[in-house]
Amino acid sequence: MRILIRRFRGRKKAPNWSGIAKEVERALDTKVKPRLLEYPKKITANWEHKPDFQARKRITRDAIAVDVWPTGPNKDYWIWTSRGTKPHPIKPKRAKVLAFPSIYVPKTKPRGPSYGGPGKSSGPTVFAMYVKKHPGTKPRHFEEAWARWGKTWFRKEMENAIRRGARRA
Repeated sequence: MRILIRRFRGRKKAPNWSGIAKEVERALDTKVKPRLLEYPKKITANWEHKPDFQARKRITRDAIAVDVWPTGPNKDYWIWTSRGTKPHPIKPKRAKVLAFPSIYVPKTKPRGPSYGGPGKSSGPTVFAMYVKKHPGTKPRHFEEAWARWGKTWFRKEMENAIRRGARRA
């Protein structure tokens, strides 16, 4: 008895992977990167020391990703606000005494891509020669809120780009 082995192949032609990759890159450059860069600009709309932001796309076999990070001379302000600070001492630099309000409510909160209000400082003004142990600032976790905000539309945008690339190829 003879057994014949053949390669089973469907009737559809194989996808054009380079065409799909080009369409995904085009979607990342024209739609995704500009929209991801809008989010931190909305948060820092009223900041005195605004950082700049850059984005870079990464397409690998395992993932499609866009990295966004703060740049410029004011990037530390974003990092300190988003990740918080550790306890530290404070000494005056240009004056002999520190002066600050006793109660402060921050203007930015990790709610979403919007302006958080003007921020409020109230209570009596406190004067001190130095602060021995400032408790640090609480992190606002902007990146986590950013990821939650962009997760669903990023996935949909990439699926649509793959479909467009498959149709055009």
